[in-house]
Amino acid sequence: SDNFNVTINALDRAFSQTKKRGLTIRALLISNPSNPVGNILDSATLTMLLEFATEKNIHLICDEIYAGSVYDIPNFTSIAKVLESGEFDKSRVHIIYGTSKDLCLPGFRVGVIYSYNDKVLKAAQQMSRFCSVSSQTQHLLINMLSDAQFIQQYL
Repeated sequence: SDNFNVTINALDRAFSQTKKRGLTIRALLISNPSNPVGNILDSATLTMLLEFATEKNIHLICDEIYAGSVYDIPNFTSIAKVLESGEFDKSRVHIIYGTSKDLCLPGFRVGVIYSYNDKVLKAAQQMSRFCSVSSQTQHLLINMLSDAQFIQQYL
């Protein structure tokens, strides 16, 4: 990396070194915005990551749990926006998000997987049977997220 910024050279080098060790790389996991540094990946970098994942035929998982915790310029851009603007294999891109950071609900353990991949969604659905969200938490979140005035003020 270059000053904690992801570069294509660093990705290529890491990919090659890992392959030489006989390991299979199935995905690239990124955090945007990152923690603890707080770097925000711009559209050009996100496009580069999507192109890298496409070239290497791997999945790209983007953790956007801090998406609403950006206080300064540059503005946050979700990989979903970049994904929609290009010709990428949407079934290989997965976005994860949770309520613990932006909504200050760490004990609730509520998360979201945004994916076009039916296998990923089915696996997540099956896993949720072992750690389901309580009915009280569901009720609270439904009321909170259905409150248009709250959402408008919060965003």
